Amino acid sequence: MRILSFIIWAFLLYLLGGSTEDSPHGKDFTISCGVCHSSNGWELDKSVYSFNHSNTKMPLSGQHNHINCRLCHPTLVFAEAKSKTECINCHTDIHSQTVGNFCDKCHTPESWLVNNITEIHQQTRFPLLGVHTMTECQKCHQSASLHRYDVKGVECISCHRADYLSTTSPNHSSSNISTDCSQCHNIFAYSWTGAGFNHNGFPLTLGHSNVECSKCHQNNNYSNTSTECFSCHKGDYNSTTQPVHTGGCFSTNCTLCHTTNPGWKPVTFQHDNNFPLTLGHNNVQCSKCHVSSNCNISSECYSCHKKDYDVTTNPVHTLGCYSTNCLKCHTTNPNWKPSSFQHQNYFPINSGKHSGFSCNQCHTNPANCTYSCIDCHEHSQSSMNSEHNGVNGYSWVSSKCYFCHPNGQAD
Repeated sequence: MRILSFIIWAFLLYLLGGSTEDSPHGKDFTISCGVCHSSNGWELDKSVYSFNHSNTKMPLSGQHNHINCRLCHPTLVFAEAKSKTECINCHTDIHSQTVGNFCDKCHTPESWLVNNITEIHQQTRFPLLGVHTMTECQKCHQSASLHRYDVKGVECISCHRADYLSTTSPNHSSSNISTDCSQCHNIFAYSWTGAGFNHNGFPLTLGHSNVECSKCHQNNNYSNTSTECFSCHKGDYNSTTQPVHTGGCFSTNCTLCHTTNPGWKPVTFQHDNNFPLTLGHNNVQCSKCHVSSNCNISSECYSCHKKDYDVTTNPVHTLGCYSTNCLKCHTTNPNWKPSSFQHQNYFPINSGKHSGFSCNQCHTNPANCTYSCIDCHEHSQSSMNSEHNGVNGYSWVSSKCYFCHPNGQAD
């Protein structure tokens, strides 16, 4: 039957004055007619169609599987399509070259619809971040046809010049504020103000969080305002009296003692670096020691406690008996007690017959810190003279007694 069909087909070609060399698909076309046609006619017969388009440079997928061959092969000379495998060869560029010739960067053979615009945009010069991910394309890509994607530029000011020029608090134009909006505004925020404002050059924390811009940026100066505390707080520094800051006592670098807490408190001044404030000193008003603007005061106890030293009578301190270095006997405990005077370093009174003596038993003259041995012991000068007969250097005076009996022992 197939042989008969071929004979009929060949006869028809002969009657029409043609030959197998005059194929409408070109003279070099070598594929058997039976791959696409049957004896029912020249129309493409899908019941016999067996050509494998996947072996060509243009495998058919998606919508390409369902279109008429003539849409891509209008002359039916298939060899003419060998070099036309780009989308642009068949499809009109409605974007007018504003996104390039490679349709497959955004579209697939399944549909012209694009469902991953944001992901595609990440590969461009302007990745979509923050609020830009929800901005309509036409906001930046303005065109009459809505299909052109011309861009003004990738700088913020390219789209936001109107916002820049219309801003009055502060006035961006007259204040010469940078046109790089990202220096001040957060691209992940949804407004130009509030949480969206980026003041990272000088973080606005605590007491600074609600200050009007003009308080620091006076005369519309937004380009070179100092970040030093003193540049804004000189008045606070000069007027402070508790303690007085002027006179060189305190650095003008406020952050050494203060944070941005309102009211300048709490203060973190590290007094331990100079004179630790312990025990009785920890609640003393600064002005008690810093009585003037001169902060270079002595750290010696006597410089503040001369009066305490002078009025002390038990024992009397002023007769030269006691050092003016209070730390030799006292700590910073309130009321100077307990005293840590080490009598053992001079004469032992913690054991033996001298244990428990009061100061005035040996120091018999309260106006004199010298001691007396001969006024206390139960013996007479004559008996002692006799007992020390022949002892070189002996004399009936307390200092001589101590010279030979430094521990208070008779032997």
